[in-house]
Amino acid sequence: MIATLASMVVGLGVVAQPAVAQVPQPPPITSYPGDPGHLGDPASWRTPEFTRDVGLVTIGAEFAYAAGYAGGGMNIGIVDSGFFAGHVREHGSLATGYATGDRYFSVRAQGGDTGPTEGYYDPAYNDTHGTHVSGTVGASRDGVGETQPGGTEANMHGVAFNSDVYLGNTHKTDGVFYGLLPPAPTTAQTPDNAYLANVYRAVNRARTVNGRPIRLITSSWGSQPPTENYNTYDPPPGAPAGFGLSTAWRYLSTPDGVADPNGNTAHWLNGAIQVARTGTILQFTAGNSGYANPTPRGAAPYFLPDLEGRWFTTSGVNPAIGRTFNPDGSVLVPGQQSFNQCGVAKWSCVTAPANAINSTTVQLVDGVPQPRYGSASGTSMAGPHSAAALALVMQRFPYLTNTQALYTMFTTGRQNSTINDAAGNAVPNPAQGRIVQVPDARNGWHTPSLREALRGPGQLLGPFDVDTRGQSDVWSNDISDVAIQARRQEDAAEAATWKATKIAKGWTHGLPAGASDADRSDYAIGTRREKAREARVYEGRLTKRGGGTLILTGNDTWQGNTRVLGGGLSIAGSHAAPIDVRGGTLGGSGSVAGNVDVAGGVLRPGQAASPGVTPGNVLNVGGNVRVGREGSLAATVSGAEATSVRAAGDVALRGNLRLDAQGGLTRGTVLTIVSGRSISGTFRGLPEGGVVRADGHWFKVSYKYGSVTLTVLR
Repeated sequence: MIATLASMVVGLGVVAQPAVAQVPQPPPITSYPGDPGHLGDPASWRTPEFTRDVGLVTIGAEFAYAAGYAGGGMNIGIVDSGFFAGHVREHGSLATGYATGDRYFSVRAQGGDTGPTEGYYDPAYNDTHGTHVSGTVGASRDGVGETQPGGTEANMHGVAFNSDVYLGNTHKTDGVFYGLLPPAPTTAQTPDNAYLANVYRAVNRARTVNGRPIRLITSSWGSQPPTENYNTYDPPPGAPAGFGLSTAWRYLSTPDGVADPNGNTAHWLNGAIQVARTGTILQFTAGNSGYANPTPRGAAPYFLPDLEGRWFTTSGVNPAIGRTFNPDGSVLVPGQQSFNQCGVAKWSCVTAPANAINSTTVQLVDGVPQPRYGSASGTSMAGPHSAAALALVMQRFPYLTNTQALYTMFTTGRQNSTINDAAGNAVPNPAQGRIVQVPDARNGWHTPSLREALRGPGQLLGPFDVDTRGQSDVWSNDISDVAIQARRQEDAAEAATWKATKIAKGWTHGLPAGASDADRSDYAIGTRREKAREARVYEGRLTKRGGGTLILTGNDTWQGNTRVLGGGLSIAGSHAAPIDVRGGTLGGSGSVAGNVDVAGGVLRPGQAASPGVTPGNVLNVGGNVRVGREGSLAATVSGAEATSVRAAGDVALRGNLRLDAQGGLTRGTVLTIVSGRSISGTFRGLPEGGVVRADGHWFKVSYKYGSVTLTVLR
């Protein structure tokens, strides 16, 4: 977050630059009187209440709070087994005394054989699972040292403790099966598919208190049926027919109106898919059986590639094994991956704290539910950590789309302690503790790091078209496109395998009549993935549009071009890509390795002062510079200093010159505003020796000797 960009004084050798609009401040964090946490100091947020959830420090949540982000104004959806309304204090009611809380909201749903059902926990058909999950998402930071029976201090707070939480009830416990049912299932194990599909729709369209949309929904409910196994993609030889991830997917993805092997003609996953295709992000947990792949619902983006960027799964990381710390008390290595691996879903998968997670629970005392706290383990505990972390990224970057925020979280993950060897066994990760480069089959994008995510994207996974919507910001990570370059190689290998499969099965001209259900499914999946590969762009590209200035301070190495269409883009670090300006302004005092082409808009070298941004006068360009007829170059002169462009290549001029003369100028002073290997053309209306007036000063323009100079006349 940047404050107003103040001008630097001439005595420091930097010309005063125009101020950039200030980024809107987030709402003040609401906690409790005397909270030691304060802005700018992450360690001050690590209170006993904070540390009772081992997950908070593991994902670097204290860095979000120190920057002013705790979820205020964000709406997070949950589909699970209800939340206990009796946790009024954790629901934000400490100040207001509302009977059911003022940040946790029930979403009513109905459908199938299930009548209208509220989001509240009901012991008649719910367990404490949803209460535990919802506490991890948003339980209040209230500072109250609560002792529960047994004498243990138990109070904790959620990741996004100022967010509003909207919960739809599964009308079941966590023991309900989400896939192929075994023979003679109990009522508690049997989902009402039509009802569950409607729960997702109801949460997605819920009317929120602040009128803003619910941008993400997290799901951890349910259990793997004993009829399924996800260790392999297809059923292994001799295994039951239900084994294999692809088999489980065929069951779960049955079209509505078509009966599945259990006789259902409505299928709950289709409701969730429909919601994701509206743009809402869905999170599904990966499962707890230790398989090489996540559950089929977690792996949905593999089978339906259009869900990438709208759907992700969360595996577990065990902070008790392999976690290490930096000297400042922040996490370096998050821990060791646990439970189901990311597998085929690695491009849409993260890990998050999953073991011994303390959160809100419910205990029946003489038949009466009472608020309690308790520890639980599983990817159900990981999912709410990753989802709430994403909500904080969304709050930090309100101008990013949901997909862009998700990819920002992906590409700034911190690597866990183990990866797979060629046989799929866990081995020490030589890059543990570093920021993720390419997702792997065990960890996916590894564990979200809010410390890094709040600095902007770590990579561009193809075109990244950002509209800053009048806001100004700083991205300070080193931004690359390493992952999408690696995906090119993976996709090439996948394409070769798919081609061979079509030849071997006689599918080169389409699916033959009478094909089996398995072949029809495999052909549909392969065709969808083929189309996704054909549409994929294997290089990072940035487009800046909308008002506001985006300042890049890192070592940016993506390979595609950068376009400026509106507002401002300022290069304060190093930038490997060529830049095309078609509107708005390109500025900065860093370096651009490629060409700069200003067909429209303004090239304004120089960088003003800002927290974390080094000011300067010179924009260095490693290639050629062209200012077209509809473009302009804007320079600022003051005393003996001027902002300037220094090009290693050739400079071609046809557009306008805009000057800002700030005073302190001495007659006869020569100021260089452009230099290059050669100068061709002139600014419009300014031939060699032409005179230009700016702010009461007169200057003579020269284009000789590879430089554009201004000589002060009077």
